[in-house]
Amino acid sequence: MNSQCRAGIILCAVACLLLLAGCRPQGAPSGLSVLPSPPPPPTTMPPVAPPVPTAYPAVPAILPKPRILGAAYPPVIALPSRIAQPWIRVRITGELAEAPWINPRLYDGRIRILHLADGRYVAVNVLPLEDYLAGVLARELYRNWAPATYRAQAIAARTYALYQMQTFGRDHAWDVTGGPNSQVYGGRAAETPRALQAVALTRGEVLYTRQDGRAGIFCAYYSACNGGASQSAAAAWGDRPVRPLVNRVTGTLDANCPLFSWGSRRYSKAFLTRAIQWWGRRNALPYLADLGPLASVRITRRNAATGRPMIITVTDLDGHVGKMRAEEFRLALALYPQRKVPAPPSSFFKIRDEGRYILLVDGHGFGHGVGLSQWGAQALALAGHSASYILSFYYPGSWIHRLYGK
Repeated sequence: MNSQCRAGIILCAVACLLLLAGCRPQGAPSGLSVLPSPPPPPTTMPPVAPPVPTAYPAVPAILPKPRILGAAYPPVIALPSRIAQPWIRVRITGELAEAPWINPRLYDGRIRILHLADGRYVAVNVLPLEDYLAGVLARELYRNWAPATYRAQAIAARTYALYQMQTFGRDHAWDVTGGPNSQVYGGRAAETPRALQAVALTRGEVLYTRQDGRAGIFCAYYSACNGGASQSAAAAWGDRPVRPLVNRVTGTLDANCPLFSWGSRRYSKAFLTRAIQWWGRRNALPYLADLGPLASVRITRRNAATGRPMIITVTDLDGHVGKMRAEEFRLALALYPQRKVPAPPSSFFKIRDEGRYILLVDGHGFGHGVGLSQWGAQALALAGHSASYILSFYYPGSWIHRLYGK
């Protein structure tokens, strides 16, 4: 092969390589397909916008009443001056998967088995209000307590029951339950001579008060022992204020109660986190439901007159803050389904932080502490005071009104 042929072959090979490389040699025909050159890499990366933080749910200025405790009903319900004895509907079982059988001989009135919308069943005892009260008193009081205590309890319990009938019962298939979240009811088996006598002697008597120009019944709450100071229903769980349910110091009247002073209770912050998150979910309170692991639990507001805690502030490890009433805090711990430790007997305590644990110290009282103290009522009765005095002491601004009977 001569030199001219070898030179031509070399030139053809170079042209093919350049064509495969995506470029054309200088002076190559413009009809050849050419891929564009990639852009040079940037010398600096564009700035990345930081993520927008999600705002933590704010705590409202006025804490709402928890849903689990029902609606905030009017503080006073006006009634006709005289009425016939009403019948009350008492739920005597929990919600069951199968229809229960209830021995009708154990209860006055009649038994209804209700089939609920979710497929479960409940048993309801429908009976005259006075018969119901006879099955309440000896379950709420010790059987040997003073007659005046029984009469005061009968009037308070009748007022409470009638108020529930006029409020909660209007929108539900029962008026009250037979457990401690309403009034403890035991049917005929709970009736005693002292209970029957107290109901008969106070037949039809209820407590009245006047507010905003209206006279009528109010929700006559009571508890076992207030520990030396009562609290209002508004402070306890957000009810509208009503005059007879006030914050007041009662001293050592109920000091004979075994839980007048209950010392201390110790809870891990991990347990408190779970219980408060559950309470927040149960009551649609996102500022509690969304909390992370708790860092601190503090009392941030006390009643100036009584010293009882009113507001408890909880803060998680990320600095998120939630607030709840002291009585809500107690109920969150008491009602938490996974609780395996004793609940605090009351919301009247001080708080001490011990690192991984929170200690409730200097605890006083048993129950919510709103209205009448049963142990205090017994002390007043033993001191010679009448039922009317006991009721005026624990429900200031109220009076006894007879709706039916005699």
